[in-house]
Formats: sequence, structure tokens, C-alpha cells
Amino acid sequence: MILLSISGFFGRFHPLLVHLPIGILLLGVILHWLSRKPQFSAIRPAVSVTLLLGAVSAVLSCISGWLLAAGGEYDATILDRHRWMGIGVAVIAILYYIIYAEKFSFRFHPALPYILSVALFILITFTGHLGGTLTHGEGYLTQDIVEPDDTKEVKKIIPNVQEAMAYNDIIQPVLQNKCYSCHGPSKQKGKLRLDSKETIAKGGEDGKVLMAGKSAESELYKRITLDLLEKKHMPPKGKPQPSEAEIALIHWWISTGASFDKPVKTLPQDEKIKPLLIALQSDHQQAPAKPEIPETPVAKAPEQAVNKLKEMGVTVVPVSTGSNYLSVNFLDSKKIGDDEVKLLEPLAPQLVWLKLGSTAVSDSAMTTIGKLPVLIKLSLDNTKISDTGLAMLQSLSKLQYLNVVGTKITAGGLQSLKNLPELRALYLYKTAVAGADWTSLKQAFPKAVLDTGGYTLPLLEGDTTLVTQKK
Repeated sequence: MILLSISGFFGRFHPLLVHLPIGILLLGVILHWLSRKPQFSAIRPAVSVTLLLGAVSAVLSCISGWLLAAGGEYDATILDRHRWMGIGVAVIAILYYIIYAEKFSFRFHPALPYILSVALFILITFTGHLGGTLTHGEGYLTQDIVEPDDTKEVKKIIPNVQEAMAYNDIIQPVLQNKCYSCHGPSKQKGKLRLDSKETIAKGGEDGKVLMAGKSAESELYKRITLDLLEKKHMPPKGKPQPSEAEIALIHWWISTGASFDKPVKTLPQDEKIKPLLIALQSDHQQAPAKPEIPETPVAKAPEQAVNKLKEMGVTVVPVSTGSNYLSVNFLDSKKIGDDEVKLLEPLAPQLVWLKLGSTAVSDSAMTTIGKLPVLIKLSLDNTKISDTGLAMLQSLSKLQYLNVVGTKITAGGLQSLKNLPELRALYLYKTAVAGADWTSLKQAFPKAVLDTGGYTLPLLEGDTTLVTQKK
């Protein structure tokens, strides 16, 4: 075990060492070709030294690469090609140096060093490409130069979600889009693959990642819900992150048994998951939202106020790396009421995302929330809020997203927010909004998406006035 740890330690020097032979040997090739010209003949002694350093560094790179490969985190086929081509680079580099420096007792054809230089250049190019494929995945070289439409993540539309297979149609596409680049066929960080039932069940070098029926104990779920700044958060910073809906669907799938072969209709579905499932039936794409983080810099929130919330079990995290703007999530706690919401007042300049869903807050708390000038996202789903409390939010000029799912809010109450200039999305599933109210709401919020359970209500023919010509 100690031997394996030592070899793994030295193997991790490979990314550092591998750039030495690439740079040094390519420099040697360039110097060699330049030295053919009379005006550059003075650099010929430097060619031998450069090729010798390049050959030695190529050997060291091969040794460290072989040790690193023992970790087993990479596609075996690509790894073998990269490994043997790397050895080929080292062998050609050694021959190139020996022949150029005339270390043999007999002379070779004068063209042989140039032939070796060309072969070395080609080998370095292909070996480096395979190394990049191992590290960044297939297609890394062209992913930033394809047409923008080709790089968009395509949403899979499910005509009838209840007849769909929970894993194949809902969970597997999420894993493919968000996880396969590090845990798929081409690369397996931590010896973990997530592209099949068997590999998911097997887990990785740290053990199993899926505990059927136990989301809180499943690393597959725990890692995606960690703070983005946490080292163990997955996917890593800079990689596409799963949406809140996708995280909720993964939680639901694991909690209901993590079945790989059951249709959605056979699995339990609570009131929170139903609208997320319905949303998968729609190809509606929301209009591009304005920036979800204010562009104006802000001072750091008072540490004492932040710590007081955290002591209550409230999640308080920066909305992005290096930003002082905050996201606060009260985590569906029925112990949270109007008095606890008052603790947000010191965070007013920094608070942009607030989740109070399934808490005991009522209209009284809206007085505090109405004083949060930069609030952009607000979730009040399954709370006791009424139209009276909603009217207290008219001062939230930056608000873009409002979730009042599972409340007693009516269309009349929503009308009090029609002058909010940035409002782009209203989630109204299981509210007191009646079907006859949709036309007036559409008129009141022409720029907003009105979501009644994951799908957008179009303006139907029956919602308009029929005009006929008099005879």
C-alpha cells in the first residue's frame, strides 16, 4: 500500500514533466533546421545540448506517466495509445540526439537526423493530442470553434412523462450532460464511471456512490448539493452545473429506490416533483434572463449576521466565486417563521437569491423581504403568504423570479406586482389563480413566463374575442 502511494505521488508529477520534452525537443528541432543556414551555424553546439535535455526529460515523462496511469482513471484504449506513443517519442529523441551528436563509431546518411526530426515532430503532436483527450475528453480541440447552436445542451422532450422510464429518459440525460466528461467512457476520475447501471452500482475508489432509497447518504446526490466553493463539489467549478430542477429529480429518483427499469408512473410523486416532471414534456425555453448577479460591486456582508443564520441551519453562500452577493436557503424548515426572516435585514445589500419554500413564514415576513433592494430570485412556495403579503413586494424592482407554488395567491394579488420592471418568471402551480384569469395575467405580465406546473400556457383561441361581420 505504501509502495502504491509513493508511485502515485511521483506519478502526479507527470503534468509538470510532460511539458518539458514538448518544449525542449521542439526547440531542438527548430535549432537543428536553422543551423543548416550559414548565418546560424554558431548555434550547432546548442542543438546537441537541447536534444540531450529533451531526451532525458522525455524518459522522465514516460516514467511518471506510467506511474500516473496506474490510477486507472482513464479510457484504456486511449491510454495505451498515448503511453506507447510517448515511449516512441523518448526512443526517437534518444536516437535523434545520438545520431546528431555522432555518438556512433560509424557515420549515417546525412539526411537521417532530419528524417528523425520530422518523425519526432509528428509523434509529439499526436501524443500531445491523445494526452489532451485523456485530460479533457473527446472533441476538446474543437469544442470552442463549433457553431454556438451546436454547443447548446439539447433538452430532451418527453411527450408523455408518466410513460417514460425514470432512469433512461430523465436521469441518464442529466448524468450524460453534467457528469460523463469526468466519469464516462473516456475518463474515470476516482475510478468512477456513471454511464451504465453496472458502473454506477460499482462506485469508485472511495466506495459506492448510490444508496437506493437514501438520497442523503448517496455521494451521487451529496456531491452536487455541496457549496460550489467546496473542494468535493461536483461537477467542479467551471463545468456545467445541474439545475435546481435536475438536482430535485435526482433526489426523487434515488429516494424512490433508484430504479433503472421502472416507468415514472409506477414511482411515488409528491406535489413538489409533479411540476418538475410535467416540465419535461415542454420544449419551451425561457427568454434570456438578465444577469442574476448585479454588476455593481458590494461590500462583504456582516460576518456576525451570516454566522447567526448558519447556526440555525440556514445555508448562506456566495452566488459565485469571488462575489459578495449571497444566496440564502432556509431548507424547508417548519421551524422558520416571521421572526427568523428579520435576521436577513443586515444582509439587505448583498442578498440576491432567497428560498423560503415550505417554511412557516406568513404575510408579516413580507415587510422584511420588501426591504431587500437587490433581490432577484424569491421562492415562497408552500408558505402561508396571501395577496396581502404579496402587495408588500412592490418595492422589489430587481425581482426576476417569483415562486408562489402551493399558496393561496390569486390573480388579483398578482396584479399588485405588474409594475415590477424586471419580472420574467412567475410559478403559479396549485395557487388560487383560476383558468379564466390567464388572459388578464398575460396582459399584466407580457414579458414574463407564467408557469402553472412546468409548462407555459399559450394564449388560446378561446381566450380572445371573436369578431364577426354583420349581415
